[in-house]
Amino acid sequence: MDLDSTRRGTIRGGRPRRPRAEQRQSGEGPTPRMGRPRRACGVVRVERWASHILDPGGALNAETHVSQPTEKTIYTLSQLGESLKRTLERVTEGRALWFKAEISKLTTGPTGHVYLDLVEEKDGRRLAVMRGTLWRGQADVVKAKLGDNADQILQAGSEIVFSGRVNYHAVFGVSLVIEDIDLDAMVGEAERRKQATLATLKKEGALATNGLLSMPRLLQRIALVGSPGTSGFRDFGVHLLRNEWGLGFEVEVFSTSVQGKQAPAEIVAALKAAADSSPDVVVLVRGGGSALDLDAFNDLELCRAISRCPIPVLTGIGHESDLSVADLVAHTQFKTPTAVADGLVDKMVQEQSLLLEWTGQMSRHTHQRLAWERERLAHLTQTMRLQPDQMLQAKAVQLGHLRERTLSLAQQALERQTQRIGQLHQTVDALKPDNTLARGFSIARHQGKAVKDAALLSKDDVVELQFHQGRATAVVTSVTSNQDG
Repeated sequence: MDLDSTRRGTIRGGRPRRPRAEQRQSGEGPTPRMGRPRRACGVVRVERWASHILDPGGALNAETHVSQPTEKTIYTLSQLGESLKRTLERVTEGRALWFKAEISKLTTGPTGHVYLDLVEEKDGRRLAVMRGTLWRGQADVVKAKLGDNADQILQAGSEIVFSGRVNYHAVFGVSLVIEDIDLDAMVGEAERRKQATLATLKKEGALATNGLLSMPRLLQRIALVGSPGTSGFRDFGVHLLRNEWGLGFEVEVFSTSVQGKQAPAEIVAALKAAADSSPDVVVLVRGGGSALDLDAFNDLELCRAISRCPIPVLTGIGHESDLSVADLVAHTQFKTPTAVADGLVDKMVQEQSLLLEWTGQMSRHTHQRLAWERERLAHLTQTMRLQPDQMLQAKAVQLGHLRERTLSLAQQALERQTQRIGQLHQTVDALKPDNTLARGFSIARHQGKAVKDAALLSKDDVVELQFHQGRATAVVTSVTSNQDG
């Protein structure tokens, strides 16, 4: 139906003209003209605009929509959808465009196609939502290009830069058919965020705050912040609690995710809870990964939380080639979770050796001082026997004073050294295996030898378990080594 002819007939107040298609069939009417209608009536302009957008080719007819000639023209949803589709095709010219969006949901269909819900948010408010599709063949190409980063990028919470074609379907609406994902652009965005965080922390003078905290000499109470079940978390626990020296540690776990959009806020909350438990040190660990995996550890609020933590924070984020901002603001950074555990064990061994050395030195010094005082007293006694009678009384008085003073000093020195030795014995006792057993640990022995590696055992081996109170015998049903995951 030609909207111009219909509306012109209606506005003039006369009988509405028949559609031009009917006129042409009957041989009536003038040849259709392009351009605006003669009369500049508002109704004419509105309907002319609608006709131009919805029916630029004059394809609408009486069979595809219902109209009330004297009042308004009504279009079907399919006509509107078809018009929108043509408009999008005309604007985009079928080209792929570059977009940036966050994946709020991702599912993979049984045929291998990947379906994404894409969102744009600002200050916690959603500005736009759109569907995205990555067809199976192209998904394989994109995943191969992303390599080890594929799983990290193609997940909910990840912000991606991608090229795609705009597609419109009358039933499913507008969607984006993804053709490529620009890893370099995403890494660049992550690096930009990292540098912005660094610049802000430098301006605030927060880079060295946690590093200025004093580290306790004995690091036994550990607050562990990480994701249980990950390889880095497991490696830390194995190396710390199964150390070859049999040193005991008290570890309290504060569970959190370590990657993804939600990770920074969760880690901040875990750090606060860890600090409130008053440990000797807080340990933040994460397994290895790509540069994008470190993005959560470049978050400004997370790094501020580390800087302001009242307890020294040790990091073992596990990235060999680069440091995150979290590493830079922490008290001490290690390359891997295993290195953190080894560092804690080495620190305790060093302190234990130093305590034992001090104990030996004080004991030797006390015995030497007592021997010297006895020798001096004997010498004075012998001298008094050889002196004339007139000096004997004076020397006796002097000797009495010296003896009293010597005994007093020796007694005072002995008491001080005894007290210090008692304190050192208490410290050494705290590190003994019996006290470790008292905290709930046990020692496994096979054929009379302590078992330090599960790989030395076989199924059906009989092992003896020593507890703080008593012993037990157990049969090995299965063996899992560290290499088995």
